[in-house]
Amino acid sequence: MNIHSTFLSLITTLTCVLAYSQAGNIGINTSNPGSNLTVNGSFSATYRSVTAGGIVNADDYYLAYTGNSNGTLTLPAAVNGSGNFMGRTYHFKNTGTATLSIAASSGELIDNHSGAGIASVNVPPSYYAFFISKGTITGTTWELVLLSSSDSLPAAASTFPFSTVSTTSRQTLAATTGPYVVSEINYPNGTVINTGNVLNTTNGKFTAPTSGYYMFYGSTQFDNGAVSGAPTFAWAILYLIKNYSTTPNNILVQSYQNNPGILAGTNVSCITYLNAGETVSMASAAAVTSGSIYQVVVSSFYGYKIAN
Repeated sequence: MNIHSTFLSLITTLTCVLAYSQAGNIGINTSNPGSNLTVNGSFSATYRSVTAGGIVNADDYYLAYTGNSNGTLTLPAAVNGSGNFMGRTYHFKNTGTATLSIAASSGELIDNHSGAGIASVNVPPSYYAFFISKGTITGTTWELVLLSSSDSLPAAASTFPFSTVSTTSRQTLAATTGPYVVSEINYPNGTVINTGNVLNTTNGKFTAPTSGYYMFYGSTQFDNGAVSGAPTFAWAILYLIKNYSTTPNNILVQSYQNNPGILAGTNVSCITYLNAGETVSMASAAAVTSGSIYQVVVSSFYGYKIAN
């Protein structure tokens, strides 16, 4: 009788399991799974620590980069048809002191939500990155879900600060006599700091080394005191312009001075998002009461990356 009861109990248990399978749901430590997979308890996956670049494996899940020199971890190549791993996720944490790059396989791109896709994503020290496979086999095959810092503020070395030395020589620029003539301001006296050479002091362009949010501040003095005849300004404008070389009218912010005489100091500042490779320049335009030129002096420009 006891054997018969035990057998009936086993059949009942197996029947319940089959019912879960027929419903399409699997439960772990629960008899009522409400999703395809319900885990009523803790969950664990592979954790791997690496000190150098390499290939991300199919059985990886969380990788901690502890290297002291820059390294690249390459995501698996997309698979067409059987074996396609759409929805696979990887987590990366840079616990080292150098920059970690997460790269797509050759010919593939990462969707970073800001354009056509990028070949790799830089993960600075103390940053975490989360990726998911889109299941596609060309173009953007991986999606960057999150890139964030475990610190309240990124380390200064990872924010690309730059600051120019205020110019002591006058820069002569063409005055506007019809349509606005907008000219970039340059910085022949060099920089106090220029992390990663992000600022070209010759043409005045800042180039974003990585995608993210940047803060900029610039100032100059419109000064015609040394121009022949000392013409007064009818007006003067100071700008911050994004991608001046291709879109000189892409104005981020401006400061307008009306009839300021022969001398006017002004400044501009803004926060903007830049894709890697995009530029920001401080530029000016002015009209004068006589002649065809004007001058600026004591120009300075600084900024840094504030967030991803």
